[in-house]
Amino acid sequence: MSKIEKAQSKIKKLYELVNEPSFPIQKEMQVLHWAYIAVNFLTAASILDKKGHYFINPKLQLTGHAIECSMKACIASVAANPPNKHDLVQLYKVIDKHGFHLDDRSQALIVHLNHHYYQDFGTGTKFKLRYPTETTESLGGAYLHHSDIVAISNTLIEQAASRVPNILDEMFRTIPTYRANLAKFV
Repeated sequence: MSKIEKAQSKIKKLYELVNEPSFPIQKEMQVLHWAYIAVNFLTAASILDKKGHYFINPKLQLTGHAIECSMKACIASVAANPPNKHDLVQLYKVIDKHGFHLDDRSQALIVHLNHHYYQDFGTGTKFKLRYPTETTESLGGAYLHHSDIVAISNTLIEQAASRVPNILDEMFRTIPTYRANLAKFV
């Protein structure tokens, strides 16, 4: 057994000692969880956005994940299981079938973001923001204004929040607190 495998084994045993039994989380709470993740990733992307083009790839990765989580909040809000997929266009098709809508411009921005985040239109390369490619490829594509992506995420989260029972309204009202903090960075 290698040293790293030994370390892994020891650390795994520590985690097993504190492992609590798991139980299902209500879909309504999953909606809230997806929304918080989306806002947290957008906040991180907003910090990078303030640095200009120096961190464009990490910013696009964070914004893509935020939009993915926003759409998964929508899916969970209709008591469906969000798929373990990352294609933003396919996720939008799912939420559209459930009655969630964005205007044409926002849908086009999601397509542009998907080009960076999921699969390059020109080369077909998937996840090029995460993994180096085997051939030379430019990032290419339309420049996305961060404020537009924030607006899309907020719209999706608001639509998801409108579908959960009133009992969770107070929890969803905490999201504007995150949005107010996010506004400091946008």
